[in-house]
Amino acid sequence: MKKNLSFFILFFFTLCFSQDEYFRQLKKRIEFNINHEKPLKNISDAEKEKFEKTKDTIYYISYKYTLAFSLVQENKDKIQHFLTLSELLRANNNRYSVVTTDVNLALALQLENYSHDMSFDYINKSIENEEKIKNSRSLPHLYHFKGRLYFNIGKYDKALEYFRKALLLYIPEEYLYISSMHNNFGLVYEDQKKTDKAIQEYKIARNILLEKKQLTEEDSSFLLKVTANLAKIYITNKMTTEGKVLFENLFNQNKDIPKRLSNVVNISKELYQIYKSDNDRTKIPLLIDFLKNAEKQNLDLSTNITISEILSDYYFENKQYDEANSYHLKTIHLKDLMIAENNEIMNELGDSLNKTIIKNTNQKYDYKIKSQKTQTLWIILISIIIISTLVYFFISTIKKRKRENEISSQQKTISEQKELILEQNMKFQEEKMRNLHLNLNIKQETAKAFLEKIKKARKSNINNPENILKELYFDLNNFINIDKKNIDFTEENTLENQNFLKKLSEIYPQLSEQELQLCIYFRLNLSAKEISMLEKITDGSVRVYKSKIKSKMNIPKEKSIEESLQNI
Repeated sequence: MKKNLSFFILFFFTLCFSQDEYFRQLKKRIEFNINHEKPLKNISDAEKEKFEKTKDTIYYISYKYTLAFSLVQENKDKIQHFLTLSELLRANNNRYSVVTTDVNLALALQLENYSHDMSFDYINKSIENEEKIKNSRSLPHLYHFKGRLYFNIGKYDKALEYFRKALLLYIPEEYLYISSMHNNFGLVYEDQKKTDKAIQEYKIARNILLEKKQLTEEDSSFLLKVTANLAKIYITNKMTTEGKVLFENLFNQNKDIPKRLSNVVNISKELYQIYKSDNDRTKIPLLIDFLKNAEKQNLDLSTNITISEILSDYYFENKQYDEANSYHLKTIHLKDLMIAENNEIMNELGDSLNKTIIKNTNQKYDYKIKSQKTQTLWIILISIIIISTLVYFFISTIKKRKRENEISSQQKTISEQKELILEQNMKFQEEKMRNLHLNLNIKQETAKAFLEKIKKARKSNINNPENILKELYFDLNNFINIDKKNIDFTEENTLENQNFLKKLSEIYPQLSEQELQLCIYFRLNLSAKEISMLEKITDGSVRVYKSKIKSKMNIPKEKSIEESLQNI
């Protein structure tokens, strides 16, 4: 009696709602419990029980649909998730709109890092299906993902097009997604080297979240990512102070929150590079202490590798070679673990695929599988992708390890030779300076003698102009030769000058060719008079140029330009 009553209630329920409505309601329940494993499993088990009692295909699809959401997206469950989605796609066969959209989207997400073409194919099917629905709330998310695919392959105009389409469809209540779109605009502009626009978009994305009085954990995590993006582009745009402040605030605000530890480790990496560049010996040890505590936590392999690389570099810089070598070996070990883990996934894949083939052979469900060949092709495709990925990763890791070992053995020798090279360079520069000053003195004396002869010639009666002209010609020729010699000293096309000019122009692209040339003289500590003689300009012009260059390089008044240039 009770069984008959339950079937009647179930039948009445399906009559009251369309079958698509049944999946919409099911989706709401799944989304409400998306971060809770046990309730999701209960929903999945309930749908499975309905199918076992009725043998109705709708409940088989609803069971697999719920199962796809409940699987953890890591390690071997990723394989099971893909197989579940493939099976669900065949079983649904475009029957229920909600399932068609979500399964195609899920498959597009799965294949995002393996095959862009296949990922585009699935997201296009999902969009095509959803565009038939009036006021679809899924469509902006689909446009968002398609824009991300275009961004991944470097088609930035198309990426912006789909990000804008998504932004137009989001409602004000979806502020997190609106913030995400502006963050995406920033990422596109950053890759296009439009840094001003990128900074503007990151600020908009960040302000949308900062204006909220109360943020969820998801909101806070995304705010952290957007702020980190803004800080990075500040550093890239030579706004080091602003970037440094943002990174330090992020570090201090999030370092004690376990859920965000991986993000904080990445922030620590950026801060370490900043402090290292600034030669800030006081703050680096605080970062190192944090990272040493963080490595004791249960973190993913990628985060642990980042920690080990930072610590290895820190100890090497401080000439603690035993510690540096220890963390260097640990980094290699962690990378080996990643390879082993991927090998384990590949073995699990083989077992899962074999079980799936056997299971599908013995299925006695009411629905029909159109083509067994399709499943086999998928199995082969995924196997090839995973095996190729693992082989590539294995080979690249071996090559990287070999390079690291070579670098490790050479770095000690390099550091010892640096001081010797520096000393030799200093001696060479001193010799050049002595020669230059000597030539300038000779030039001055020659010029004085030249002028005296002209004055003498003007005062006296010229009886023999040819002899006087010969003497003047001889002095003038010496004068020109001295100039040539000076130019050879100051403009010699050495690797040192080339490197200096290249680096200077990269740091200060606003400097003109004339200003770059004058920077060489300033670096050699030449006086305004000496430079004016070399460049054929007045002393006053040299001083004006010097002021302009200091201004363009943002050098404080109390600091000399010579000191700043010698530090480059």
